[in-house]
Amino acid sequence: MMRLPKFEYISPTTIDEVCALLDEYGPKGMILAGGTDLLAAAKLRNILPVYIISLKRIKELRGITYQEEEGLKIGAMTPLYQVRQDQKVRTHYQALAMAVAVVGSPQIQRMGTLGGNICLNTRCYFYNQSSSWRKHRPVCFKMGGEICHVIPKGKKCYAVFSADTPPALMALDAEVKLVSKKGERVVTIKDFYTGDGKQPTALNQGEILAEIRLPPITKQVSIYLKHRIRKAIDFPLVGVAVKILLDEREGTCTEAKIILNAVGPAPIAVSEAETLLKDSLLSQEMIIQSAKMAVRAASPVANIDSTPGDRREIAGLLTKGALEILAKG
Repeated sequence: MMRLPKFEYISPTTIDEVCALLDEYGPKGMILAGGTDLLAAAKLRNILPVYIISLKRIKELRGITYQEEEGLKIGAMTPLYQVRQDQKVRTHYQALAMAVAVVGSPQIQRMGTLGGNICLNTRCYFYNQSSSWRKHRPVCFKMGGEICHVIPKGKKCYAVFSADTPPALMALDAEVKLVSKKGERVVTIKDFYTGDGKQPTALNQGEILAEIRLPPITKQVSIYLKHRIRKAIDFPLVGVAVKILLDEREGTCTEAKIILNAVGPAPIAVSEAETLLKDSLLSQEMIIQSAKMAVRAASPVANIDSTPGDRREIAGLLTKGALEILAKG
């Protein structure tokens, strides 16, 4: 049985306290949200925290509110299950509700938080192993070394991004509020991800994710589809989030967003297909062309238990299926 390493557990009650602790401890201090990812990584010795700073007691990081002018705001510590059950999310931000519903299992959804899922670490077959397994290979980029076991001549880490909610949030044009001792800043969810498997998010040292913001309700429709080996628990082999906004008079698509998941170190926008669909009818021909563009946009490597070719093909099939569902209303 794998045990947690020794660390000091700290449970502040305000955001200011958290920021002060992060400023004091630097890289030795790690944030604990629901713990479904961090504690598993600690057991594998992927990380060795000296101080774990829990956000559990900070009430201002929880809850869902909606205002017509500002849109939907979700506290980073809001449990995934609560996001899944919120009526406005289910009715008007469907892709997010669907993405939350396929994270792990019901137990994980009750423990895990939306902020934690957004900050989920990237994964790789050569990284997510025990320390005794890893010691027989040279240290990789993600562990602080200078080699990628998946692409030996690569210059960066290619660990795969596998969180379910960020692609849906990207399709829905979400923003995140980041807070530190220096103040706060708001960035788009797209800019929050770096594309580097070693350091997947743009969180600066001392910053925490405090809030997720989505635009006011429109007549958009959206969907998130996920392919995985088992129907529960597993991370996606491929996922796709799609949003479309239709002109009711003309029947044309005035805006489209297609975001692929688990085929690279960050969510990937299929920009070519988004441009193709703009101001066009969602005909079967356009849907098939968009699916082919999704295949070309996907860039998976052999870092999880599925071949890159299979994942590219699945990306096209999921994109086609998502667009067909939305085209039928």
